[in-house]
Amino acid sequence: MIIGLYSCGQQTAEKSQTSEPHTAPIEFWLGTYTSSPEQGIHLISYQPDTNEFDSLLLKGEVKNPSFVISNKAGDLVFSVQEEGGEHGGSVCSFRFDREKMQLEKLSISSTQGSGPCYITLDPSEQFVIAGNYGSGDLAVIPIHGDGTLGAAVQDIAHEGSSVNEARQQSPHVHSLVFHPNGQKLFVADLGTDKVNIYDFDPNREKPLQVSSPAFFQVEPGSGPRHLVFNKTGDKIYLIHEMTSEVGLYDYDLENNKTTHVETYDLVPKSFEGDLGAAEIKISADEKFLYASNRGDANEINGFSIEEGTGLLHKIQTISSGGKTPRNFALSPDGKFLFAANQNSNNLIAYERNPKTGIIKQLNGEFTVHKPVYFYMLK
Repeated sequence: MIIGLYSCGQQTAEKSQTSEPHTAPIEFWLGTYTSSPEQGIHLISYQPDTNEFDSLLLKGEVKNPSFVISNKAGDLVFSVQEEGGEHGGSVCSFRFDREKMQLEKLSISSTQGSGPCYITLDPSEQFVIAGNYGSGDLAVIPIHGDGTLGAAVQDIAHEGSSVNEARQQSPHVHSLVFHPNGQKLFVADLGTDKVNIYDFDPNREKPLQVSSPAFFQVEPGSGPRHLVFNKTGDKIYLIHEMTSEVGLYDYDLENNKTTHVETYDLVPKSFEGDLGAAEIKISADEKFLYASNRGDANEINGFSIEEGTGLLHKIQTISSGGKTPRNFALSPDGKFLFAANQNSNNLIAYERNPKTGIIKQLNGEFTVHKPVYFYMLK
């Protein structure tokens, strides 16, 4: 089902004095959790001049499309269907027609496991790689020339556990991030407190092979979640979900060696309440890093990045404007940050100072059912 060109939710914004917008809108795909067929994937527009959000398109009849990405050309869209149960989860592919503002479902392929929560395209865009949180494995799914998906050509199951009996009795794959050189895939596993490393070659029958060493270990009970590299690929910034921290690691590509440098708290040592760090992003100029924290904190944290060393210095902690900021994103021009609060059903816009890295919440707010993930369009 496709519902096009409509506006949902509330736009509580201060409009500018100009009658016509002068700045180009910022657009992004938004993944959500669903509870009815008419909910699903949104194409959202944000107009900086009027500080208003609008939903340009909604693709319904997709179950829990919690993670949504696009190819470089922008004409193909891929999403998970985050489900468990007997048949497990899946990945869907769609054709996006901007002129008609339509998203046509092309195919669906099993992720060979349950609870897929993250997908990535390899640099050649020949494969979608899906990470299954529930079953603790990852699947490599080929993309055909017409945008349809084939059956998985590889499924890799992780093994192990860690110290938190409530959450770490088994593997839980949580993110899949390619090194900037495109030849290695780093897979954060919350359940085992490891980041697994795979060598990638799209020309092999099974594109992923276990690297040597096969992983790097994080502090027991940390719960590695999402990670980002700097552009040169010698620094890794990793969210420790369960302890609400950011870990900094040096990476030596030649020797495939990772070394822990420092760990930074997102909350004070005196903080009492549930913890749940979630997303992490680096600004395009690599001068600032941001991390979200859920649980009872519900905050966005800002850090400056020390040139050369990559060390972090906290510059700001600010409310996410709602509950459970699972994801956030920086606009392509770096002037805005958008937060998605899953459990308060709202998007929040922040104005960002590119020179200082400081963000300021604007009055623009948008209501949407359980927003989870942003994919920014250039």
